[in-house]
Amino acid sequence: MIFARSLAGQSRPGPRRYRAAQGGWGRNNNDGVNHVSTPKTSFAADDGQEVLDLGAIFAIIWRGRLLILLCVLLGLAFGVWRGFIAAVPLYGAEVQLVLDPRDEKVVDIESVVSSLSATDEVIRTEVHILGGRELGGQVVDRLNLVADPEFNMLLRDPGFDPVQSLKDAIKTILGMEVYQITGDPDPAFLREKVIQTLLSNVEVVNIPDTFIFSIWVLSENPFKAAEIANAFADIYVENQVAVKLDVTAQATGWLAERVTELRGQLEKNERRVAEIRAQADVTSPAQLIGLENRLISLRSALSERSEEVASRASAQAELSAVQTEADQRAAARRFGYGALMSRASDPQTGWRAVLAQAARDLREAETKEQAIRTSMAELEITIATQSDALTEIVQAERDAESSRLLFENFQNRLRETSMQVGLQRADSRVISRAFPPDRPALPQKSRILILSVFFGGFIGTVLVVALQLTRARLHSASQIANITSVPVIAVLDQFTQKVRPEDAAALGPQTRDGEAIRNLRTSLLMARDDVPPQVVVFTSAESGDGKSTLSAAMAHNIAQIGKSVLLIDGDIRRHYLSNPLANGNQHPGLSDVLSGKVALADAILPGALGQVDILPAGTVSGSAADLLSQGGLPDLLAEVRNHWDVIVIDTPPISVVPDARIIGRHADLLILLAQWNTTRQSVFADALRQLEQGGRSPDGIVLTKVKAGRKPLYGPARRSHDNYYRG
Repeated sequence: MIFARSLAGQSRPGPRRYRAAQGGWGRNNNDGVNHVSTPKTSFAADDGQEVLDLGAIFAIIWRGRLLILLCVLLGLAFGVWRGFIAAVPLYGAEVQLVLDPRDEKVVDIESVVSSLSATDEVIRTEVHILGGRELGGQVVDRLNLVADPEFNMLLRDPGFDPVQSLKDAIKTILGMEVYQITGDPDPAFLREKVIQTLLSNVEVVNIPDTFIFSIWVLSENPFKAAEIANAFADIYVENQVAVKLDVTAQATGWLAERVTELRGQLEKNERRVAEIRAQADVTSPAQLIGLENRLISLRSALSERSEEVASRASAQAELSAVQTEADQRAAARRFGYGALMSRASDPQTGWRAVLAQAARDLREAETKEQAIRTSMAELEITIATQSDALTEIVQAERDAESSRLLFENFQNRLRETSMQVGLQRADSRVISRAFPPDRPALPQKSRILILSVFFGGFIGTVLVVALQLTRARLHSASQIANITSVPVIAVLDQFTQKVRPEDAAALGPQTRDGEAIRNLRTSLLMARDDVPPQVVVFTSAESGDGKSTLSAAMAHNIAQIGKSVLLIDGDIRRHYLSNPLANGNQHPGLSDVLSGKVALADAILPGALGQVDILPAGTVSGSAADLLSQGGLPDLLAEVRNHWDVIVIDTPPISVVPDARIIGRHADLLILLAQWNTTRQSVFADALRQLEQGGRSPDGIVLTKVKAGRKPLYGPARRSHDNYYRG
């Protein structure tokens, strides 16, 4: 089936491929102008911005629906295998604990170990502790999970495990270490592996906006799952109490050592105070003050005695200097010795008595002065000694008091800590114990199937898009329109059966494929209204696009309307048309005519394809491009134009050899074929550039081998495609 496109529907703004007076998409080769257009390499909006063509993406996905469906089926098969065959049912048991942030005190004393505060940091820390290796190791030891085959891989059946084998293969590819345990492994290493396996089946979460922790445990046995979950909770609570008791015991022991040490220090300081008091005979600072007052009195008395000694020494000196009796009597009376002078029997005896008494008074005053000085010296020594002793006593008493205070404080702290040993409780408590579940939690079969189908479809879609983007194949007329302004004149479905050139006669009017060829024939013959095209050249960007079959079918269909048709095999190298139609290309043909070996009449095979005459490719001894370029081709085409109404030429692919560009310069219509979802976009664009560089752009493009759906029929009674064409 073909879809004839009008010029307005296929052309984009730019150079036209037709003359406006003709109203078609052909060209007039006699106008002397090379109609060349530049291939379009990108699709942009009017403002220059790149446009994402969602329709093209959906079209790509739709064309790859079979691959996507295959991936979906594979994903579904994997999901069925994983969820219903390979997966081991796992039962989930849950235990819940609550963190109690209240700080209830039985006695009004400061706790050695305070309760946990309910901050976010504390809650996250407790979650990690619950799921940590230390707690997991205690659960393993308590329940002896090392002897459980579910957690100890060495006790499992060594049969083939495809999942584990796949994991090991992936680890090997990624360069990760794969543990191969042989012989008797180290018990510590084995215990760590069991802990790792256990923790992989344990999940600890904090319920948002609460102080509740949930411990979820998976196991192949429902009773074992509940037992493990409860063991986690019990050991966690026991550990909290044990940690507090251990800290309290350590504090009690340390306090007891400090109390004993302080008691000894206190006793030592008190003995030192007593010894200092006994040695210095000092009872209090008041006694030292009394001694200092006494010293002050002695100093005052010494001053008086010193003045008295000075006065008596002066009196003695004056008395000793008096010579006359009258002066002696006056001096005696002045210094208080007048009575002694009067009692004397004579003045001389009285004067001697006065002098003797003055000398005695001076000696007595000096003696008293010396006694005071001696007392002062002794008292100063005593005060200094007592002051030092008192200072030492005060320091010793301070040390003793400090020791007493520390001793009493630590003794009270020890008493309080000892009371806390029996008052410690855990910061968490179990509010919901785990019970054996009645149904497995994993695998979630419906979820596995949905995800398998989803990922299968996703992978299939990615593959389809990736393949399409990497290959960049032509898949629609709109895509071709984005590359070039050359119109797509037909879109041909893939033939219902493989048709070779020699089978072109089978595409008769009673077949669907034959009707598609006739529609294309009509488009070609009506391409130029003034002068119908006579030389029609078919070529393609790559091989395998169906140009040889289409050339033979088109020649056969044109011959059916009463026109004389010559089919020329222009593919001199491969001669795909000549092999079945010219007895293995043993007959002379185009190359022989161009080289002058034979005449045209001797090379023609009349009626070789129904009513179509054929000019085979012939034999080539040199370069085909050189042979076509020597100048004989225009003369040959001029000659055949005089004998046949239409000349159809099949040429090799443009991307392989230059033959099509050489022959196309002399064609009335040059038709370029592109195979749907096979011809590469880059190769197609390169073929357009090569043609235009040779001065001849194609006049139309045919998209071949399109896998399209069936087209709607005309009329309610037409229920069969074949019946429509036979009607």
